[in-house]
Amino acid sequence: MNKIIISTDSPADVPPEIREKYDIRVIPLHILMGDDCFEDGVNVTPDDLFRFYRETGMLAKTSAVSVAEYEDFFRTLTADGSSVVHISFTSKLSATHQDAVIAAQGFDNVYVVDSKSLTTGITLLCIKAAELAATGADAQTIAHELEYKREKVVTTFVLDKLEFLHKGGRCSGLTALGANVLGIKPSIVMRDGALVVGKKYRGKIENCQMQYVRDLLEQYRGRIDTDRAFLSHTAGVSDAQLKALQKEIHKTVRFKEYFVSTVGCTITAHCGEKTFTLEFMLK
Repeated sequence: MNKIIISTDSPADVPPEIREKYDIRVIPLHILMGDDCFEDGVNVTPDDLFRFYRETGMLAKTSAVSVAEYEDFFRTLTADGSSVVHISFTSKLSATHQDAVIAAQGFDNVYVVDSKSLTTGITLLCIKAAELAATGADAQTIAHELEYKREKVVTTFVLDKLEFLHKGGRCSGLTALGANVLGIKPSIVMRDGALVVGKKYRGKIENCQMQYVRDLLEQYRGRIDTDRAFLSHTAGVSDAQLKALQKEIHKTVRFKEYFVSTVGCTITAHCGEKTFTLEFMLK
């Protein structure tokens, strides 16, 4: 039986221990800072992005993986006869999915699935794929199953400021100005692979994060898959706050596994500091 390799794009923000445990392969998107180009998670960190912004007033930009890069990536993974299930960054926010699909057409054992998600929402799908592979499911079956599983992923996050989304062209200046003046901390919801504004919070970001957690767990009460949850964040969320958030979650849902992880450069470039997300799947 051929080996099945699970792969994904760097915006999946797969924690190192998960990558190692499930042998998940990751291809990096490009991070552009001025005339310099870096590889997400390879030779650039979120701290570098914030430093560049403070020094220049400019945001780092992100660039998709090219078709040629995907072809090289898939060629390496399949060299020993392995099949590949590649779970891509949502197609509605990046060209990476389409480039991966085009590249996969040159292989008869590479299957590309649009995650319709981002950050550790994609990681949840990678774990499900690895678990299916461990049961003996073939690559095509896993890909089809993931098209169902992706609808079960809950991907939301709460922002401290809209500055990065605005400067990155993800929201209007009027919306950003209004949110900042009123002290609004918006939650963002991923719906069918696209980002929409959810509930709007006011007050200190720590209090808003806590209320966001309560609201999210109440919204999905009784429907949550308790296997695992990810508490993921950009820079600026303290360890004390993360422990408080996990304690609050534990009052409502007893997840078998908790993972606290730092969001990588691609997501950080658009969300800025003190962004927090609780991600899990539904039954």
